[in-house]
Amino acid sequence: MTFVLLPDSDVADGAARSVCASPGVRVIAHASGRPWLVGRWPAGRVRVAAAGQARVAVAGFCPASGQELTAAAGRLRSLADLDAVARRFGGSAHLLASVGGRVRAQGTASGVRAVFHAELAGVTVAADRPDTLARLIGAEVDDEVLALRLLTPYVPHPLLDRPVWRGVHQVPAGRCLVLNRDGVARTATWWSPPEPVVPLREGVPAVREALTDAVRGRVRAAARVVSTDLSGGLDSGTVTHLAAGAGPRLVTVRIPQLDAAGDDAEWASRTTARLPGAEHLLLEYEQAPTMFAGLDGGTGLTLASEPPFWVRAGARLVDIAGRVAARGSRLHLCGHGGDEVFHASAVSLHTLVRSRPWAGARLLRERRALGRWPLGSTVRGLADSRSFPAWLACAADQLPGPLPSPFTPHLGWTPPLRIPAWATPDAAATVRDLLRQTAYEEPRPLGHGRAAHTTVEAVHRAGAMVRYAAGLTAAHGVDFAAPYLDDRVIEAALAVRLRERARPRRYKPLLAEAVRGLVPEDLLRRSTKGDYGEDVFDGLHRHRASLLRLFDGSLLARRGLVDEAAVRAVLSADHLFTLPLQALEPTLACEVWLRALPAPVPQRACAEGAL
Repeated sequence: MTFVLLPDSDVADGAARSVCASPGVRVIAHASGRPWLVGRWPAGRVRVAAAGQARVAVAGFCPASGQELTAAAGRLRSLADLDAVARRFGGSAHLLASVGGRVRAQGTASGVRAVFHAELAGVTVAADRPDTLARLIGAEVDDEVLALRLLTPYVPHPLLDRPVWRGVHQVPAGRCLVLNRDGVARTATWWSPPEPVVPLREGVPAVREALTDAVRGRVRAAARVVSTDLSGGLDSGTVTHLAAGAGPRLVTVRIPQLDAAGDDAEWASRTTARLPGAEHLLLEYEQAPTMFAGLDGGTGLTLASEPPFWVRAGARLVDIAGRVAARGSRLHLCGHGGDEVFHASAVSLHTLVRSRPWAGARLLRERRALGRWPLGSTVRGLADSRSFPAWLACAADQLPGPLPSPFTPHLGWTPPLRIPAWATPDAAATVRDLLRQTAYEEPRPLGHGRAAHTTVEAVHRAGAMVRYAAGLTAAHGVDFAAPYLDDRVIEAALAVRLRERARPRRYKPLLAEAVRGLVPEDLLRRSTKGDYGEDVFDGLHRHRASLLRLFDGSLLARRGLVDEAAVRAVLSADHLFTLPLQALEPTLACEVWLRALPAPVPQRACAEGAL
């Protein structure tokens, strides 16, 4: 699915001609009759309601009925009225409106659905994918952003919102884009994380309702068959149990794992035994692609929008999509987002010791004992009071430094940011300058305090990952859905008091209480989590030759971003820990993506077939 939104004005005629030039596109008009929503999408994926001069559209999963959409359109007197509509509707969809000649577009709070914009023929147009706009305007790849994408462990807020295409911009999650009649655009905030003031006991019903609606609403709206991931963990196990018995036939998929000490297989077996009416696809390890498989081919594992997330496991994801599609599934539910929404990281202690000193001190003792944190680094982390911009400025100066000990608690606005040793001096300087410039602009954090900021930032990263995965599975006709990342689920969870979500000796207490009685009691008490380190080592061993070929004539090296000899040295070495390979993954993603890009199209021909 892809679509472009156009302003409601004669000044947009040139942009409209370019967008509508692609043969076979669907066109939905403003009340004025001018093109508003243009693109390609399967039947039923975009629903539109009209009332007078107002138009409302949802693109994606939205449980609202046609009658409710029409009623919502009838209540719109201005674009600001769309805030109430966004709060009322659940699901995960783009929400679009045209009212009185003005246009508004927004994605989801997580960024699973995102909005991008660019200038075309003198006006701003919006789209759901950056590569759609890149083709329309003939954009080139931005090497500065590619350098940024080499960062480990991730690109921080707000730089993650920078597309890799020059001239294309992303609307940050939680903000909407407004297109005025003159073709000028602005953004506004429509969503912010709630204050965490609700006691756990009072917050449980809201989480329970939001999560069950997110899962069962999708399942009931699906066709005859739905599928779910089933790793054996609490997140995927909860989704599977909520999906079972909600209507369509259920297919579960167990991803292979080599870790002999892990207990995921045991827990997955318990779940399958309890759901005899479902079909359980339990793959042998050799039946599925291993880690790092298929990267030398690349084209089936990448999207033109940006370098892929989960690049090492992309082939597994595509393989699963093909298997469930062959069994009739058009909806695949995953447990991604459960960690980000329901697990309180160590950073929560930095906030708690300031807001609730006694509660924070008690939780700190427990967490420090479990994590074997050194006293000195713990005290220094808790005492650090740098602002978010100051933290980014300091991070810029520490990019080449060594990684801290795994026993050092991460209590900052971000984990320590590092540029890999194989990045060229020019690439490292570019990243350092971008961080410093961003710090100079004094960006606001995503929430009040480090705990709220890091939680929302983690949700945004998960949203970007799911957006990538959904693009891959869509090629098989399968909708990849993450119920934990629905707006209503996120809101209900983050409203609960932090000290009750951050219990070191209880694993995801809010989620466990919310689904008690819906999920087997023993699964709610599980505190272990699978480890895929052995899979990573095995995948590297099996595919080392093809990975090395990627850096024999590397496109990243031609752009002056990496030293391919240094990358080959890391790939050729034996590693005791997965940390060096985790640092390599963003580099692999950028290289594979560049190799999969189609040949550049002359700008004058970009509009033809752009959609």
